[in-house]
Order: sequence, then C-alpha cells, then structure tokens
Amino acid sequence: MIGTGILLMALAVGLTAWLAHTHVASRRQMEREIEIVTRGQCCQGRVLAVQRPFLLESVTRLYFEFAPPGAARPVQCCHTERRPADRIASILPSAGMLVTVTYLPESPQDAIIGKLVSPPH
Repeated sequence: MIGTGILLMALAVGLTAWLAHTHVASRRQMEREIEIVTRGQCCQGRVLAVQRPFLLESVTRLYFEFAPPGAARPVQCCHTERRPADRIASILPSAGMLVTVTYLPESPQDAIIGKLVSPPH
C-alpha cells in the first residue's frame, strides 16, 4: 500500500512537471513566432513533409526548406503547429506545396510558415 501511494505521488509530480514544461515551451514558441512575424522577412519555400500528431503528441509538424537571399544552400526548418489538426485542416499545406516563409535575417533557421501564424494585434 505505501509503495503504491509513493508511486502514485511520483506519477502526479512527474505529470505536473511535464505539463508545466509544456506550457512554458508553448509560450516561448508563441513569443518567438510573434517576433518572427513582426521583424521577419519573407521568401518562398517548399513543404517537405507533414507529420501529424502521433500517440500522445498534440502537435502537427511541417518540415520545409527555403533559400534566403545570399544563402549558399537552402535552410531546412520545422514549423510546429499547436492548434488541433481538425481546426487547421483547411489551411494546412501538404508536402510539395509552395508556401511563404517568414524568417529572421540574422537567424534564418528561426522561420515559420507565414499563413499559419497571425500577426499580433
């Protein structure tokens, strides 16, 4: 009995820590996306692959590449979309589609697929 109680307590603490970490990471990503939308430059890119949520994940990942002006080679990035897949199905690009990419000129690996992020009001 005592062992089960300790196990349940450890599980509850672990779950709470994971939820807190997820919330903080989500908040940081949102702030970074707003910075990219606000200060970024745009160019055309191509979606390489779309990874839909799997098992316990709740995010859709869009892998894409683009070539910022002056870059020696294309930059490959991942856009993480936290909204539920059924809410974004109509705007979600598929692999091979051309998209507008917004990126920070001083850090091109910090990039997003522009139509999936709303500018701040």
